[in-house]
Amino acid sequence: MNKFSTYNQSVTYWKQYQKFFPEEMQVNENHLPTEEWMTWNNLHIHLDRMPVPHAKLKIVFIHGAGGNGRLLAPYARILQKYGYEVVSPDLPPYGLSYTNSVKLLDYQLWIDILIELIDRELKRDGKPIILLGTSIGGMLAYHTAAQSKRVKGLIATTFVDTSDSKVRDQLAPNKLISRLGKFFMDKFPFLLDSLHISVNNVSRMKLITNNVEMTKLIMNDAHAAGTKIPLRLLRTFLNMKPVIKPENFDVCPVLLVHPQLDPMTPYSFSKPFFDNIKCRKEYVILEGAGHFPIEQRGLEQMNAAVLSFLKTVENEL
Repeated sequence: MNKFSTYNQSVTYWKQYQKFFPEEMQVNENHLPTEEWMTWNNLHIHLDRMPVPHAKLKIVFIHGAGGNGRLLAPYARILQKYGYEVVSPDLPPYGLSYTNSVKLLDYQLWIDILIELIDRELKRDGKPIILLGTSIGGMLAYHTAAQSKRVKGLIATTFVDTSDSKVRDQLAPNKLISRLGKFFMDKFPFLLDSLHISVNNVSRMKLITNNVEMTKLIMNDAHAAGTKIPLRLLRTFLNMKPVIKPENFDVCPVLLVHPQLDPMTPYSFSKPFFDNIKCRKEYVILEGAGHFPIEQRGLEQMNAAVLSFLKTVENEL
């Protein structure tokens, strides 16, 4: 992969996802994201941008462990339609992003990439930033907001707090991998950190959607769940603790739009963390929706809740 690769020209797998979304959300040749590259510290970060020149807010859209920025394009298109600019990065090694120093890849680096992106976007045009994270991207958005302190809102579909062993057990295929696997990664990082493993082998990726056909597509996508990640990234993800505990978090308002029928990360696993968040917050349960929401009723509720939240933030600013 090189920095001249693009989804719009050389990578077309993402087109197979479009049929699972309502027509008004589908992305095709008539309304593609513009593609950019952010080069920073030997990293080449691919960005999908849904531009809106006079937008009052800008959303940084953060994918999860089985995704990439282009997978989120249908959701971004709705936000663009309503006047909000969206920037969706691929976090390496996902999507088209890459680095020549694979040994550097860890969870804190993901946070640092997002903080750098926020700083560059604010310098670019000053539009206030909202973070929107799906799947583990929700918790990643929280960590980023806590460390950056430069965002005006936080939206998540789940809050996966891996400092809780019960949450780690839920994410892993079984307790043997969750507990014994983590023990060995923590005990022998010098031996294991550089090893690469498919995300499908260390998570319940079979539960990423409630649609069998789409789940297979995501799992077989070499730029999404088919990606192999270094164990250093997994180890540091499982060991990450918030620098600001939720009971002390007052950086920005928070919206949780949690799928109702999410077997991968049920609401009961997000609820304790969300309940402890100090700042102004609200949550909406997306009726009938799976972990990666594509169901009509859930999508309608998610779009309504997100747009209402953004309008409130916009009015307050």
